[in-house]
Amino acid sequence: MVMLTYLVEESKKITPSTLLLTLRRDEGERPLSFQPGQYSAINFEHQGKKSPTRCFSIVSGPTDQDILQFSMRVRGRFTTAVSKLEKDDLVNVTGPFGGFVFDLPKDKNAVFMAGGIGITPFMSMMRHLDKLNADNQVTLLYSCANQEDIPFKEELLEINKNHPNLHTIFVIGDGPADKIPENNVATGRLSDELLDKVTKNDYTEKKFFVCGPPGFMAAMAATVMKKGVNKERILTEAFTQSSPKQTSILRSWPANVYAMGAIGVILGSFVIMESDLLKALPPITNTAPTKNSPFLVTNARQKQLDQLVNAIPPSPSVITAPTTTKSSSASSTPITVNTPPPTFAPIYSAPAPRTTSSIP
Repeated sequence: MVMLTYLVEESKKITPSTLLLTLRRDEGERPLSFQPGQYSAINFEHQGKKSPTRCFSIVSGPTDQDILQFSMRVRGRFTTAVSKLEKDDLVNVTGPFGGFVFDLPKDKNAVFMAGGIGITPFMSMMRHLDKLNADNQVTLLYSCANQEDIPFKEELLEINKNHPNLHTIFVIGDGPADKIPENNVATGRLSDELLDKVTKNDYTEKKFFVCGPPGFMAAMAATVMKKGVNKERILTEAFTQSSPKQTSILRSWPANVYAMGAIGVILGSFVIMESDLLKALPPITNTAPTKNSPFLVTNARQKQLDQLVNAIPPSPSVITAPTTTKSSSASSTPITVNTPPPTFAPIYSAPAPRTTSSIP
């Protein structure tokens, strides 16, 4: 985990409700090394006041060394302040975090399932695949409230045009869908029937990535598991835009895992030394995970994130940030769903635009 300083290049609305924040690397500062799908925490100073720390998906591709982009819904004081940032304002970026990562060499056939602003980690993945001219077969199912407020619509259509193997289908929940090409649109709900159609009812050897609001994530994961897909081939990321009560804290935090592992080794050494001196080394027992112990850690409270980010100083000499090479991506350990399928119906209607005034 590292903290870097970036400069604001632009902060602009790309849809009526969605902001795109573009940062550029400060001269002399090294770029953030991340994998497509990961998060970073950001904070800044606005009008003489320091902002809290909030966590957002990176939407730029990892090969873009000079810029870093984040996208968010504008619906509170934090995101409103972000929208008012001016060119050359300073933004602190801490990260990267997260195990919701596309493994380019291994994930040759994948289905992305995005709900609303949960599209953001998939944009980094799609841009990366586009940049590398990758031959991976990817279908993105993008659940949207309506056709008038779809972040990155034109870019995704252009990627699809240039790379037919990277196919996007916009699932429009309400209203007309006449502004989207026929081959790229479906209406209503992201249903079993639609999933059967895009997969040609073949669920073998496909990797499923799900990101969106918690209800969307759980419903889609349950739908895929009902099709007989092993949990090991389902990667999920519950996504709730940052708020004072709950925000996007990584469901997997590799850097922290490495750090805790190192601390564990040190503490273990002390225990063994003491036991040797006392000639009474107790037997070591391993507690296996219980059936109900999930490997998946979804979003946690913003308070946790603030405490972690503010309390742990950057230690690049101890923790090496993930690289963006194929070998690095291949070595990532995917985090899989390990909870029983929810009991509610695995059908999700595209959400209507939110008007909440909660502070993100």
